[in-house]
Amino acid sequence: MMESDEHNQESERNVTVENLNIEILPIIYEIIRSVEKDHHDNTAKARESQDCSQKVLELQKRLDQARAEIRLLPGIEYSKEQQLDHLEALKTQLKLKQELLRKYRYILSESYPMRKAAQVVVRAVYHGKNLIEERGLDKRLSPEEFRALMKRIAQNLQGQIKQASDEFKHKMK
Repeated sequence: MMESDEHNQESERNVTVENLNIEILPIIYEIIRSVEKDHHDNTAKARESQDCSQKVLELQKRLDQARAEIRLLPGIEYSKEQQLDHLEALKTQLKLKQELLRKYRYILSESYPMRKAAQVVVRAVYHGKNLIEERGLDKRLSPEEFRALMKRIAQNLQGQIKQASDEFKHKMK
């Protein structure tokens, strides 16, 4: 009993338009065909009238079943205006996300910040290495002098990164 209730609730949540089973045209066709028949015999008319009533009841049953299935569709509880508002909000979100993707693609395709950051780092490394070799500091630097040199290089590197960042921000506007 408990499992069937859970199964019904789960199947109710998974209802989609594609899953709807609404077959009413064949019954409507049979009803129209039986009404169009012209019987001269009263018993045949009565029998046909009874068959037509059965078909009308079957049509009513299928329409009720279709209504019940349609009520299970997600979002059916919202009015047309609410659905349109929700659709508009989704379209706006889609446009914003497309814009973000376009910006990110531009950044990645240009990869200006990455190239600029790599250039700054490589320039700083080579510049520092050349300074150390030119001045012969690689053999006679004390730990304090080495820290001071690294601090100057770090400050220089931070300045260049800030400059590259400012250039990038200006370029993105």
